[in-house]
Amino acid sequence: MGELLSTVVQVISSYVTRLLDRRAVSQDAKVGADLLDVILTLQELCLNGERLLTLADTLISSGESRADDQSEFTALLHRQSALINQLRRSIDGSRALLATVDVDFAFAMAPFLDGKSGLLTRWQQQAALSQFSTTTLFFLPAEAVTRVVADSPAASTATTLDRNRTDFVLVVANEVRNARRSEVPDIRAVADDKREAVLREVEHARSEIETARVLCGRLLTATQEAIGADATAQLRRTLTGRG
Repeated sequence: MGELLSTVVQVISSYVTRLLDRRAVSQDAKVGADLLDVILTLQELCLNGERLLTLADTLISSGESRADDQSEFTALLHRQSALINQLRRSIDGSRALLATVDVDFAFAMAPFLDGKSGLLTRWQQQAALSQFSTTTLFFLPAEAVTRVVADSPAASTATTLDRNRTDFVLVVANEVRNARRSEVPDIRAVADDKREAVLREVEHARSEIETARVLCGRLLTATQEAIGADATAQLRRTLTGRG
């Protein structure tokens, strides 16, 4: 899901950066805590994504995958799904704040975070159905993500997906169906003539995750500097307690 995660980070980054430029965040520790919560969740999604790709590389290349690699892979998929739910809650909590930067923030995020039809929700469903497939590992290519976002009702009008969901659902379903046509059902058993192509996809996904991770790092540093050390430490303690 490198392309998808990279796109989500870029969208959120554009709004958070503008917020930091316009607001004295250090005067509002709660604001900073909300922002850091979102950014740290994104950062963990990126780090886990990198590890998933490393494990995938091993599973694809190895003739016999180790049981502990498979167990770690499935555990990370479960963690990614939980983090997506956490990200959705964090952004919901920050939506009013980010709307002060741009009222269209909620609409920009709807194609990704909508609980019924959003792209991240569809990835969660895919991962639950087929943990080791390439569709779960890579999900949708960049051009497919672009088409889905462009065809979302939220991309052109200030409405929610609930107002006009049918077309969006059909577009997402079609893109996922297209991805499945060329999928490898199980990366632990890749045919010899497909192995190199799948490994190239892993490298491409890794570059997208790296881009997202670097952007998260920059946002994290900027937000920490804006809110100060005390607010940053307080949030880290809160997150540690939350598990």
